[in-house]
Formats: sequence, structure tokens, C-alpha cells
Amino acid sequence: MVVWINGAFGAGKTSVAGELIDLIPNSTLYDPELTGAGLRGLLPQKKLAEVGDFQDLKIWRRLVVDTAAALLAEVPGVLVVPMTLLRQEYRDEIFGGLASRRIPVRHVLLSPEETILRDRIAGRTEYPGDPEQSERVNRWAYDHIGPYRDALGWITE
Repeated sequence: MVVWINGAFGAGKTSVAGELIDLIPNSTLYDPELTGAGLRGLLPQKKLAEVGDFQDLKIWRRLVVDTAAALLAEVPGVLVVPMTLLRQEYRDEIFGGLASRRIPVRHVLLSPEETILRDRIAGRTEYPGDPEQSERVNRWAYDHIGPYRDALGWITE
């Protein structure tokens, strides 16, 4: 089984995932951000320049499904996945791929009030010692609050 924790960037998905790992026996953390980071090192720069986000790469979505299935085959139990999905077609593709492998998904939404979300983003330092990179990450999170709000209609269906 996969427990997919969705929510705005900065909402606390990774923190909640860590707590769930401690609470759920036989659970494993899988962060698809690592798959995206791997693709940044593998794909030609020209290919990466064609997209604004690694989620826009079909190979990333395919590898998320393949990696989740491989992890569950290697370490059976519950796979906890903290990952924002703001495009319904990407969610459908990933969850459909998991379903085709008979892997059930529990989709959980972590949705703090916007003031709390903004405070959380302002208070975090993703890259200690590199304030410029931390600011870029925080700017990314702030810039995606609107798209997150827009996606709530289908996320909460």
C-alpha cells in the first residue's frame, strides 16, 4: 500500500511522513524528489530546459511508479510518499500506474490555512549555509500557493 501525502509546498508533508514512518510498522519512506534529482544528473541539459518542473517529464512519472513498485517488492509493507501533485492528469497517471500493479493508494491531503503555510515557508531554511538557494526554494513554494489553491477542487473530490 502507498500512503501519498499531497499538499502545498511547505505544508509539512515530509515532517508528517517522518512521523508516519515512526507510527506505522513495516513502513518505508519514498521521496520522489530524489527521483527528480537523479534525472537532473542523467538527462541532457537540453531536455531539462524543455520543462519547468521535473514532474512535467513523462520519465519521472513512470519512474515514480516503477520505483514505488520495486520498493514494495523489496520491503513489503506501507510506502509513505510525501509529494505535491498539482496536475490532475499527473496524479491520475501515477495512481493509475500503481493501480495497474494492484498497489492500493491512500491519498492524504495536508492543507494548512494560508497564513500558517506562509509562516512555515518564511521560517524554513532548506539549505543551511546557502541563503540564496534557500530563498529560491522558498520563492518556489510561495509562487505555487496559487496553483495549489486552484488544484484543491479536484484534489478534494
